[in-house]
Amino acid sequence: MKRRLFLILFTGILALLVYGYASAKEPVDARGAGLKYVTEFEGGKLYSTGTIKVVELTGSYRQMGRQYGALLKDDLEAMYRTIGEVFVKKHTMSPGRLDTIARAVFDRYPQRYKEILYGIADASGLGLDKTILVNAVEWLPKIGNLSFGHCSGIAAWGPYTNKGPLVFGRNNDDDPLYFDFAGMMVVAVFKPNDGSIPTALINYAGVIYNATGMNADGLFLELNSGPWMGFSLERVSIFTTLFSYLQEYHNLAELDRAMRSTLVNLSSIVNAADPGRAYSYECSLWDTRRRDQDEEGIVVAANDFSLPGWNISHFDPKLESGASQLRKGNLLALAARHKGTVSPAVMMKILDVPFADGGATQKDTIYQVVAVPVQLKIWLKVPGLQDWTEIPLRPLFGK
Repeated sequence: MKRRLFLILFTGILALLVYGYASAKEPVDARGAGLKYVTEFEGGKLYSTGTIKVVELTGSYRQMGRQYGALLKDDLEAMYRTIGEVFVKKHTMSPGRLDTIARAVFDRYPQRYKEILYGIADASGLGLDKTILVNAVEWLPKIGNLSFGHCSGIAAWGPYTNKGPLVFGRNNDDDPLYFDFAGMMVVAVFKPNDGSIPTALINYAGVIYNATGMNADGLFLELNSGPWMGFSLERVSIFTTLFSYLQEYHNLAELDRAMRSTLVNLSSIVNAADPGRAYSYECSLWDTRRRDQDEEGIVVAANDFSLPGWNISHFDPKLESGASQLRKGNLLALAARHKGTVSPAVMMKILDVPFADGGATQKDTIYQVVAVPVQLKIWLKVPGLQDWTEIPLRPLFGK
């Protein structure tokens, strides 16, 4: 009897120890449903959900870069190979031209973000030149005059959500060549030890700036290109500026003061939201102006400025054919159709409507994001590769 009792107790204790070891080894549930723990390096952690990678990074900026580089080594190497295949072989851009563009992007980086790239270069084994080139992948056709953006953003709250939480929808549209990079999407959560607000960036592997992102207080920012005006090479990139704004500001009231003080390096439309409401900032090379809601509880933006009084030409009709204003009108009409019921699922449904059928999604929609700032949640879709996938940021932020 005593022997049997001993065996039962021993088996139970052994099971608990094995379970505890497995839980510590693979904390699959620690970051929410759908995120699978993969590995870690020097305090940084890698998760995956389908084709999408998620990294949680901590420490100094150099340390976070090292974690990023080691955890995403294979994706970074694939990004570099694909740049050669797409831009050099298919589009016949010379390696020297690509390196010049990449170095111009890097040279304007704040030191702390250069530190991230130094860390990536070291721990990934790519080296600095290749790392800098991967980081500039979205700039290569823009500065090379190969393509123009066709993005859309829509935020709904108040009467549109029946007093439910604000929901933001974002289409990242670009040259179809980026479908070759779409399988290397990364959500990177930066938690530096300098007191900055933890921030998540959504972009291709190795791209360290904010085109779409949200911080731990639920401030959400995304950028659409504006009417074409060229570049101001003497200014810091608006993309790195928006990264710093997510790290520095808790809400729209704080961000608004910063945006009104900002002169961009290229014509941009910055759409911003916090848990309470949203704004759209129209940024020319000489002025930044805030646009309020289109009507109570909704703001929509594409790639043309909507505020009256801009003395600026719009896209060449041969390139855009008025589609920017049409996309905006389509999104407003779809939102009106769902007024009072807009939820994350409804916003996904709105973004899934093709432009040809009265929506905004096009053949060059590379990825899509739905965000609920108050819940610190995003949903990410990569058309043709991965359907809408929830990524809970709250536990990654450590909240």
